[in-house]
Amino acid sequence: MSLIHPLLLFGLALTSIPVILHFLLRSKPKQLLFPALRLIQNRRRLNTQRMRLRHLFLLLLRMAIVAAIVFAVTRPRVPAADYSLSFGETFLLAILIAAGVGTYFGLLRRWQKSRLPQHVLAHRRSFLRGGIGLVTFLLALLLVAWPYQRRIAASISGPMPTVTENVPVAGVFVFDTSLSMEYRQESRSRLDVARQIATQHVSRLPSGSRLAIADSATDNPLQFQIDLNAAQSRIDTLAVRPTSVSLNDRLFTALELQREDQQQAVIAAGADTSLSDSYVREIYIFTDLTQSAWRREESTRLQTVLSELPQVAVYLIDVGVDEPKNVGLTQLKLSDQTLSAGSDLVVHATLTSTGIAGEERVVELYLDNEAGRLVKQGAAIAKVEPGIGVVATFPPVKTLGGSIRQGEVRILASDPLASDDVRYFTVEVRPPQEILIVTDQRDQSQFWVEAIAPSELVKEGKAKYRCTPVAPNKLLAEKLERYAAVCLLNVANPSRDGWDALAKYAEQGGGVAIVLGDRVDQVAYGSAAARALLPGELLAKLKFNPPEFLELKNLTHPLLRYFADWPEGATDLSSAEIQRYWRVTPSDAETVVAKFTDTRGAPALLDRLHGAGRVVMLTTSFDNSNWNDLRVVPSSLVLIDQIVKRLTRRGDAVFNFTAGETVIVSLDRGAAPDQPADPRLLLRKPERQQIRLDVAAEATSLTIRDADQLGNYRVLAADVASPFQRGFSVNPPESESRLDRLIDSDLEKLLGKDRFTVARNIDTLTRSVHTGRLGREVYPLVVLLLIAIFATEHFVANRFYDGDAKTASP
Repeated sequence: MSLIHPLLLFGLALTSIPVILHFLLRSKPKQLLFPALRLIQNRRRLNTQRMRLRHLFLLLLRMAIVAAIVFAVTRPRVPAADYSLSFGETFLLAILIAAGVGTYFGLLRRWQKSRLPQHVLAHRRSFLRGGIGLVTFLLALLLVAWPYQRRIAASISGPMPTVTENVPVAGVFVFDTSLSMEYRQESRSRLDVARQIATQHVSRLPSGSRLAIADSATDNPLQFQIDLNAAQSRIDTLAVRPTSVSLNDRLFTALELQREDQQQAVIAAGADTSLSDSYVREIYIFTDLTQSAWRREESTRLQTVLSELPQVAVYLIDVGVDEPKNVGLTQLKLSDQTLSAGSDLVVHATLTSTGIAGEERVVELYLDNEAGRLVKQGAAIAKVEPGIGVVATFPPVKTLGGSIRQGEVRILASDPLASDDVRYFTVEVRPPQEILIVTDQRDQSQFWVEAIAPSELVKEGKAKYRCTPVAPNKLLAEKLERYAAVCLLNVANPSRDGWDALAKYAEQGGGVAIVLGDRVDQVAYGSAAARALLPGELLAKLKFNPPEFLELKNLTHPLLRYFADWPEGATDLSSAEIQRYWRVTPSDAETVVAKFTDTRGAPALLDRLHGAGRVVMLTTSFDNSNWNDLRVVPSSLVLIDQIVKRLTRRGDAVFNFTAGETVIVSLDRGAAPDQPADPRLLLRKPERQQIRLDVAAEATSLTIRDADQLGNYRVLAADVASPFQRGFSVNPPESESRLDRLIDSDLEKLLGKDRFTVARNIDTLTRSVHTGRLGREVYPLVVLLLIAIFATEHFVANRFYDGDAKTASP
């Protein structure tokens, strides 16, 4: 405990006044004439002892009144901690008081039944009160007060700083600028409320204070501002950003700044830390306490750093809403990000609700036309439930001309959080990709061709691929570079030159699919030229007896990832019986994507890189019913489509990103035939700003580092006559729509118990900071104790003097 005004303790000398008055105003003995002098003398001896005890007790009470007044005006304070009694301590104290009261009344009742003389009973009663009161008080000190003070001492995390209210502050203001801080209530966002509280608190800081301002938009290093005016200007310019780092990282950075600044102060002063640091060190975190802003898995590391800096106080300013209500678009699932001209685009939108149940929301789909204007394409209705993603599916939209098409999905009704009421998307529209089908018997390739280019879609002009079948002896006559992929379907004996051409084609970025079957010649596939390309060496053509099945466990691989979202399809594909296969030794264990269910785990599907291209090999046939039942399993069509998609890199093109992800725009000439000769490009942002980009002429991709807005972006040629254009979309993270808040137990697990203080407004923040800097004042408790002592003194004095008056009356 310490005192704000310790010099006032000299006022304790005033406690001598009651002593002086006690002796000066002490009652004088009265001379009375009584015939029974012996009886009077005996009673006088007993009464004198009892009166002395009462006089002493009354004197102590009067001295305590003066001491309490002096103690109160010194404004005593104690370190911040939980000073309330625990349940066990309260229960034990109640038992002690009850035992004392019960013992007093029990003995008193026993004496009354013994019919003792009144003066003897009064004498015993006086000493009984004092004795039981003293014993009860000592037991309370031993059994309650002593364990209580040890518990409080253990709960105090650090020594209380010996400071005054005018010591300057070295503070770090950390602002949560994630999208959830855009939530509006009473026409103000959570960031507006945070700025207001911060501004009010800055105005109350002592002269000479320093501030560093941090936000969660970046992980830039921190430094203290030149003065408070510069810090205020920085606060005024804060804005919500789509990208954010965790508040754990920003708190780490703030703690390191405090540590380094304190060390510099120690070095400059050349003294001990406790004596040389002339600042009160504090960190303020302004946040809505949403769980998405923190990483709770780093709690141990965070608590370790906080324990190393006990002199740094941490204040959490909670500007969030206790019961937020929001409906947001959290996901958009497109039928594909790369579409063939004339094909259909199917959009699925997922809505997630917080605090709203059983209400319907209208969602609208917009797609730009050739003039770049958004045109409504359809609407869907979804009934939302808290914590459950509800999917709204729109009717198919026919994509026409244009290499890049962009659109958005909007929730028709608005709510307090506007950033997740709209979600953006970009798709690429390109002509059908050319696929070369190499086969000895064209009729045996129909199943494969139908899987990637259904005849119905070909007639409607919606097919993604255009297949060209050729015989193996015509392979060398084809210009392989014009094809997105080459598929060898049960080809018996490719020539050496054919293998070399395929190897060169793959090295330059092409994709090659090899499906083994009954016509395959092991010798031809075992040549040096073939082994240089194949992902495995063919050993023998074998038969399963009984039949085996495909084992699809690696659903994270791009070839099988589609089945992770379609478990029924994976089950269907795994149910097809496999009778025959080629036993293969893979060139690398990592090339095996799927195996058969036999005891040896024979490879079924292999995938490997070859130069800049890729080779995929299937060890059982698709065109022979004597080998397997894959032709009768619908999901096998999907597997073929995924193989070709992997080889053509159709799935590699990404045009839709989450804020914070690295945006890479392809400039590959094969995927971008309209690439400009002039490498100068322009980036047009959603808010229509344009930024010049300088790209090397030989570059095949472009990394965008300025995607700091939500919406649709365009990459255009600086030459307005050039038709070149690319595009991409940036959407908010899904987590920003989940407004679940951290509770006290979560914060204690994250930062440590009694290591932080939470404030909701400027008043509670001011009180918390005052307590953190000066300790918790016990002035109200001392005043309450003073009132209790004064009331006790008044009661005792009245009974004492009233008893004297009755004794003196005839």
